[in-house]
Amino acid sequence: MFEMSDPATALIQIRAYASEARYEMAEVMASALTQRMIADKNRDLTIQDLLVQGLRDLANILEIRGKEKAEKLKLALKASKELSKQRARLAKLQKDAGDIDSAKTTLANKADDEVQTGRVFALMGKKGKAMKKFAKANKLRKHHLEACTEAVGAEFLISGHLKKGVKHGRRLADAMTAAGAVNRTGEIFQLLPEGQRPAEVTSLISRVTPWCDANAEMPEPARNLLTQNIMDLQSQIQRIESGEQAANAALSAAVDKLNPTMDYHSFSRS
Repeated sequence: MFEMSDPATALIQIRAYASEARYEMAEVMASALTQRMIADKNRDLTIQDLLVQGLRDLANILEIRGKEKAEKLKLALKASKELSKQRARLAKLQKDAGDIDSAKTTLANKADDEVQTGRVFALMGKKGKAMKKFAKANKLRKHHLEACTEAVGAEFLISGHLKKGVKHGRRLADAMTAAGAVNRTGEIFQLLPEGQRPAEVTSLISRVTPWCDANAEMPEPARNLLTQNIMDLQSQIQRIESGEQAANAALSAAVDKLNPTMDYHSFSRS
């Protein structure tokens, strides 16, 4: 069915399945691949790196599948726990090999992994645990846009309102501001927060806008800040389209500083 002797090739295939929304096949393949690599007690640095990538992919895939099959969420948490263990081992191997920069990048990815685990807890209705994960991510990487967005989303999802969303709303507004100017790549408008994954602006606006509606019941101070952020993003898009604002002023600098991890949720939203 697929070639498992070459983990790098297998990961490419897993991601291809995910991009086609073939999540069941991607899960089967990612689970088999990571189990095989974990069983190899003599794995070298290269295989350890691939194991970390595979576990991260598996956790994300299980999270997506967990939206329809709740039992997958527990498996996602199990994969995330193993990922944490193997990520630490990878960083140690990289340090031992003298590759300090790669070790720093590996450890920096912990923030994104914390967000992913937080999303799983939110889907399980465990708001307290979800918020702790989002807060930890925001502590590891200040103004973590995804963590701040997911915190507001979890509050709304679980509580059904944002009456207690002042703190989370303010943090999101600060993160949106800190993310810098809107950039355009082709037909896609993005924010490029330093050291984070690019954030697609129209998707961000679509997600935040309902939280600013009076029916969401977010207290006015935070709601006003987020409303202003949305208006600013919309204005920047208009200025870029009219040629009044540079389309990619921050692109090169941001890409140079980016520690990318795969965003499976861009697939699930498309």
